[in-house]
Amino acid sequence: MSLAFHTECNKGPERLDYWREMVCRHHVAVTPTFDRGADFNGHMRIDDWGPVQLSDTSFSSVEYFHGTSEIRSSAHDDFLCVLNLEGAGAFERNSEVIHYGAGDLLVYDTSQVYSLRFPTAARTISARIPRPLMTSRIPEADRQFAVHLSADRPTTQLAASVLKNAATLGRLPSESRCREMGNSLLDILCIAVKDTLGDDQVPSPAQALMLKRIKRALLEQLGDCSLDVESIAKSQGISPRTLNRMFASEGTTVMRWLWKQRLSASYRALSDGTVRQVTEAAFRFGFKDSSHYTRAFKKEYNLQPNKLVSR
Repeated sequence: MSLAFHTECNKGPERLDYWREMVCRHHVAVTPTFDRGADFNGHMRIDDWGPVQLSDTSFSSVEYFHGTSEIRSSAHDDFLCVLNLEGAGAFERNSEVIHYGAGDLLVYDTSQVYSLRFPTAARTISARIPRPLMTSRIPEADRQFAVHLSADRPTTQLAASVLKNAATLGRLPSESRCREMGNSLLDILCIAVKDTLGDDQVPSPAQALMLKRIKRALLEQLGDCSLDVESIAKSQGISPRTLNRMFASEGTTVMRWLWKQRLSASYRALSDGTVRQVTEAAFRFGFKDSSHYTRAFKKEYNLQPNKLVSR
């Protein structure tokens, strides 16, 4: 199936409502904020390649928010892979910001709370991938998964080329061929993800010791909301790729591990009375705002943090 829609057929505020409705209905449930208001322009073409849905999208500057209400309203349980062809973007979740530019890929789980910002006009190719097809190939792709694939890596370049060529074909192959090629496309993409995370999932003894040291250091910095993959790697004198590889050996990512430690530490602090206010817990343990912290806490423990305060 193929589908295309654009905002030119609508005028004024109607085009904003139209874009929001069509993106949510056919792509992913989000709440957009339009920098240019009624001057916003957008065009999206969607093609089905068997299990993988490819979208070629051009749009004015915009920010998309995907929160708990959007997660609940979504009919899909997917991962998204976004290739930037033009412009730059920023993906934010759990106080972590991932910046990516033209030629970069971003692969993330849509069951988490996140925002996606495009400060200038951009063009992207997106692949929507059903969860079972991703997790069967990438076991560590959990519900807080987000990985940036840099354009300077050969495997990223190959995956980006395949995505772009498939999404911009003038005429699609037959449905059966699309299904076969969609699975092959997904295999290539997952190889690029594995290459970024690190192929060797078993750390050497020296790496295991280094991993313990890194974890100890991070536990002492839980309140530092500026921590990201690059700054952590730099402070330890290693490359981001090496850092990713060491945590991938445990089926997680450094930011996912840090996020869980922050939540765990805040749970203990609220339980034993060390911290008496939810807002204090949020800021003490590295979250930038209390509302995001509350959502993350509820999702992790199925419990509102203020319930611990009142005990």
